[in-house]
Amino acid sequence: MNRCGKKLFYSVVLLLWAFLAALPCLGFSYGVVWVFLLAVYFTLALSYDIVGGYMGYMNLGHSTFFGLGAYTTAILLNQGFNLLTALLAAMLLTAAFAAVISYPLFRLRGAYFALATFGLISLIEVLTNNLRDLTGGSGGISTPPGDHMLPSYYLVLAVVGGTMVLSQIVARSKFGLALFSIREDEEVAKAFGVPASLYKGLALVISSAPASLVGGIYVWNMTYISPESVFGLEIALSPIIMAMLGGTGIMIGPLVGAVFITMVQEFLWTEVPYFHLAMYGTVLVLLGLFMPGGLVRTRWLKPFIQWLGLGEAVDYFKNADAERMP
Repeated sequence: MNRCGKKLFYSVVLLLWAFLAALPCLGFSYGVVWVFLLAVYFTLALSYDIVGGYMGYMNLGHSTFFGLGAYTTAILLNQGFNLLTALLAAMLLTAAFAAVISYPLFRLRGAYFALATFGLISLIEVLTNNLRDLTGGSGGISTPPGDHMLPSYYLVLAVVGGTMVLSQIVARSKFGLALFSIREDEEVAKAFGVPASLYKGLALVISSAPASLVGGIYVWNMTYISPESVFGLEIALSPIIMAMLGGTGIMIGPLVGAVFITMVQEFLWTEVPYFHLAMYGTVLVLLGLFMPGGLVRTRWLKPFIQWLGLGEAVDYFKNADAERMP
């Protein structure tokens, strides 16, 4: 990205951030709720992209970190801990969990890795249902009541900002370059001295932190969660579909995907509620047929991407994807 492109991009981001910060003052309560949910989904999609986009491992169990963060925060809040302590403890616990599972999971690759991570969600959901004294079982768990919409809104915006910065730091670092090399050819990366096992585990730990934080903020705002709401199929598929739809490996991709899917979800809930989950399958089929690189790599969005100064980054990943195709 050239200097003018950087200035333009950061100017657009700052203007958008200022608008979002002022949104509650404008009296659009529905807009605040919608942006809150969009921010949660965007954070999940962007944090997923560290493993799924930069490294090329499809982690279908990414929402496990969201659910663990939500449940840990809820349990600690009910024990009398304050919110910040509960969120920090949830993030550390989730990071430790990611570190422990990284070794057995990353011994697998491709479809085997994806299936193993998807099975992890079912395992944690079963444990949550069975540990009734701690989690409330299938009936779910409630937190101390209160109107937390406004502070939750600003907290989740802060987490989104932090996740965007984290994503850029990773992408521009030697660590990020190592993840890209693993994505292109793991055996060659190892031959050139990249400690693949260590870096893959570290990437999973890093990606778990934002997901855990938004899970904790989500339950604090909603004051109730159940195993189905945080470990169900919908929340499991959402970040993957959003990242793939927008385009993996570049920050604007998960954002475009999150905005598109959230808007479609809102329409379906009000107009065609029974088609809600079927939408994910439809999106996957259409992606495979017409947009394997995501929306940001299509000719329709190319002028807008170039205007933001992100064309070079998109072209890099587009060319990398083409080289990997048989």
